[in-house]
Amino acid sequence: MTKKIALFCSGGFSTSLVAKKMQDVYTAEGADVKVDAYDLGMADELGDDVDAIVLAPQVAWDEDSMKKEHPDTKVAALTMQQFGSMDGATIVKALKEEGI
Repeated sequence: MTKKIALFCSGGFSTSLVAKKMQDVYTAEGADVKVDAYDLGMADELGDDVDAIVLAPQVAWDEDSMKKEHPDTKVAALTMQQFGSMDGATIVKALKEEGI
């Protein structure tokens, strides 16, 4: 069963690039993971249909709300350093440490 990770942001191009770099790492590891980027406005619609919600730094303020609204979904917020690195391996490692 494919693990689905939704990376939410405020609609920036950089988030799509980060999602792709994360996907490349999971693919190289042979992990059955699908990473997609979405605008934060899609969170209510998608939040319960994914295994993990990852918030880009520009929307990290919404982390507590996401945890309350989607209690059965793992939620994590990326730091500016993690996101800014644009390094899929760094981000995937940090998410694994969060249990994602």
